[in-house]
Amino acid sequence: MKTFQLSDEVYQRAVELAEIHNVSVDKLVAAIVNEKTGDWSKIQKRAARGSAEKLQRVLSKVAPPDAMDRL
Repeated sequence: MKTFQLSDEVYQRAVELAEIHNVSVDKLVAAIVNEKTGDWSKIQKRAARGSAEKLQRVLSKVAPPDAMDRL
């Protein structure tokens, strides 16, 4: 088991959420960390498929804003 510290404010929010969902704070935090690290992994995989060249190709298709939409 690993330990870590949370600020009092973050811990209190975790306690409130855990009570609402009738789970322990440990289980709630573990579920949130697991979900977010999975999200990060997906983002990294998508980023690896991209390139500056592909971005420029997409941006080249964007039309300039109409005169009424300009600041």
